[in-house]
Amino acid sequence: MNLMTTTDLDAEIAATARAAALAAGAIAREAFLNATPADLATEQKAGFFDIVTVTDKAAEVEASRIIWDRLPQSRILGEESGWQGAGPASWIIDPIDGTSNFASGLPFFSVSIAAYYEGRPVCAAIYDPIRDELFMAESGRLTLNGAPVALYAKGLADREVELLTNAPYEGARPTPETLAGFADVVDSFRAVRRLGSCALHLAYVAAGRVAVCYESKFSAWDIAAGLQLVQAAGGIVHARDAEGAPIGTGHDDLSRVRRLVVAQKGFDYSGSCLSKLMDHGAL
Repeated sequence: MNLMTTTDLDAEIAATARAAALAAGAIAREAFLNATPADLATEQKAGFFDIVTVTDKAAEVEASRIIWDRLPQSRILGEESGWQGAGPASWIIDPIDGTSNFASGLPFFSVSIAAYYEGRPVCAAIYDPIRDELFMAESGRLTLNGAPVALYAKGLADREVELLTNAPYEGARPTPETLAGFADVVDSFRAVRRLGSCALHLAYVAAGRVAVCYESKFSAWDIAAGLQLVQAAGGIVHARDAEGAPIGTGHDDLSRVRRLVVAQKGFDYSGSCLSKLMDHGAL
């Protein structure tokens, strides 16, 4: 495959990711703004804290349909459907990241789509349908609604910035160690925010709206697109596996990442309390 063909293919994959994210987001937006009991009815997956709605499923079906219509040789990992299809292009989709917010009427959720070709990251899209904001990583560039994002550091140390995290997590009573870890971040950072969408947390770091994010309970579809955004912005990524060992964030590594810190370029990670939390897994 020559360079021109590769460039054309990457452009088609990016155009497809954009179309799929916008279409899935339109379904989520319509259901959110004109909600019926059927749209917001929830089913439990792993427990009361892990839910799905009919809208999640419809958005994933629509995103997948667009991908297969344009690029039939694609395999798709969807949060609601698992792996489907076959081919050198692979996609990781979270149709509504922040389903609990969506179902509760809180306007903070997103569509997350990451695309790869033969394992190589090609592009990523995170779309907030309520704010009509499309964050994209493509050709090593980060854009917001098609315009390059101008980044500048608002702070480089814990005391100067907000931390985004969804920890401690629902589903079990926090242990004393977990609560102590949360106390450490509350004591260290200017503010700590739990906003309920891991994908948007990562997008906000990538776009420079917040300096740093820490997560330790997620699946590949929660982080795949956001990691590409952060990397396109030149941000910092620290990932650990279940044993606490450093791990990459490539296509084949995503399912093994268990703890994650992403930050703006220049953030003082070594001096942050997060470096200790990553070492000890306390939160």
